[in-house]
Amino acid sequence: MFSFFRKKSHAPTPEATVAAAPAAPVTPALASAPIAPEAAPPAVAAQPARQSWMERLKAGLRKTGSSIATVFTGTQIDDALYEELETALLMADTGVKATEQLLADLKRRVKEAKATDPAQVKGLLADAITDLLAPLQRPLEIGAQQPTVIMVAGVNGAGKTTSIGKLTKHLADSGESVLLAAADTFRAAAKEQLAVWADRNTVEIVSQQGGDPAAVSFDAV
Repeated sequence: MFSFFRKKSHAPTPEATVAAAPAAPVTPALASAPIAPEAAPPAVAAQPARQSWMERLKAGLRKTGSSIATVFTGTQIDDALYEELETALLMADTGVKATEQLLADLKRRVKEAKATDPAQVKGLLADAITDLLAPLQRPLEIGAQQPTVIMVAGVNGAGKTTSIGKLTKHLADSGESVLLAAADTFRAAAKEQLAVWADRNTVEIVSQQGGDPAAVSFDAV
């Protein structure tokens, strides 16, 4: 028997692959530019000084007085003058009813006086206000009740603390024994403002820090 031998085939040699290395990126040359200086921070505007309570009160009174005074700078007495005066009185917290009464009385006075100059109306208005307040005047009786209690109340900026200071000086100079009670325990600096008047007039004061107004009044009486 004959046997046949097959020639073994050789596996092909793999070809070597050459990987191309990537080219290094070329960085373009940067042109040198001058560096701008940093801007200075904006200057902070100075805050205006805070006005004290007394300065604000005086400024408000000056504003009220000037607004009424400007009404009489015109050249004739007409409806426009009375309308401006009505607005000025209402802005000064005169009240609607009192303003209406004052204007009606003022028109009557202007007609009777045969006034033609707005400056004359200013004097007639002062007379009308004086006559309006005259019935409200009454003597202050001190000593009829023991102790005599005077309660001062009003809206902010009406001049309560200043009026208390004036009344305290008047009574102290008259030989009366005065005691102040800071019953306004809610408004900021109310106790401190009243304490200034007590110190100026050399009188005692009763106050509490954040207490109840009724408690302060009870301690004072």
